[in-house]
Amino acid sequence: MAGAEFALIQQLKRHLGSNGKDVRLGIGDDAAWLDPAGRTLLVSTDTLVAGRHFFANVSPQDLAWKALAVNLSDLAAMGGEARWCLLNLALPPKAEGYENWIEWFAQGWRALADQHNVVLVGGDTVATDGPLSLSITVIGLASQGVMRRDAARPDDIIWVTGTLGDAAAALDWAFAERGQADWTCVCSSTHQRALEARRLRPTPRLDFALAAQAGGVACALDCSDGFLADLQHILDASDVRAQVALDTLPVSPELAECLGSDRERWQRWPLSGGDDYELILCAPPALSAFLQETAAAHALRLTPVGKILAIADPHAPAVALTWQGQQIDLPMSWGHEHVF
Repeated sequence: MAGAEFALIQQLKRHLGSNGKDVRLGIGDDAAWLDPAGRTLLVSTDTLVAGRHFFANVSPQDLAWKALAVNLSDLAAMGGEARWCLLNLALPPKAEGYENWIEWFAQGWRALADQHNVVLVGGDTVATDGPLSLSITVIGLASQGVMRRDAARPDDIIWVTGTLGDAAAALDWAFAERGQADWTCVCSSTHQRALEARRLRPTPRLDFALAAQAGGVACALDCSDGFLADLQHILDASDVRAQVALDTLPVSPELAECLGSDRERWQRWPLSGGDDYELILCAPPALSAFLQETAAAHALRLTPVGKILAIADPHAPAVALTWQGQQIDLPMSWGHEHVF
């Protein structure tokens, strides 16, 4: 494997490595040499495994995009500027080799990395008898503090970027097509393809997050486990409650066709489905105009969906959920596990 491993590393270096801004030495030595000039470092890492986090037949281009996107989204939640990344690949035996696979993987990676000037500066490849897996570590910079999940305060407005539920709906249909779920599809094939594209290629909100943080937003979180589950992380860390209107959660036109006024589907996909990689922000009302103007400048949909409340009654539910103005009970099961 040694010769093949070095060949793969050279392929990755040729396609993705460079000595860019603040990179004194990238791929090719025992460690990367980075020079962030006194700024604060932000670091996040994630691992994806075939059969657990993605279907084994996913295209290398889509896999590369999503693997990088989910990590960049973590930096966006902190208001960080993405700069560098490390990539570890565990590759199972493959008769025809990985030369073409690496070429296609690099295409998907560059399609996203170039948008945010992210440079691959190192990593590792290894042969495995297990499934294909990849681990990515992203490193970013912050210069004016960061956004945190423990910074929500009573009276803050809860905002959501983009739309929710597309990826969860697409995953349900993918399972149904494989005979692994009993689900009736009511969406056109054109809309299904649009939702599937959203699942495979989420958009990290880095530029908007940088502007929001610079403008005074102190609390944000990457929405990957489902809106309700991730909002709960903010509430626990900040020791507050929330009031949320289920029917105000932002959805795409494609998903709206499938949802209609079916509250169960609203609870299943926009409320509890995961893999959206949007941002949940909590900010005082005084920042509302700024946030709306900033979102418009970035051509980004931004929706107020609720309000942060103080904990007056320790026995009250953490989230007061309403549907068309009427309070409803929370679903018995909510939150998303990253199965694919």
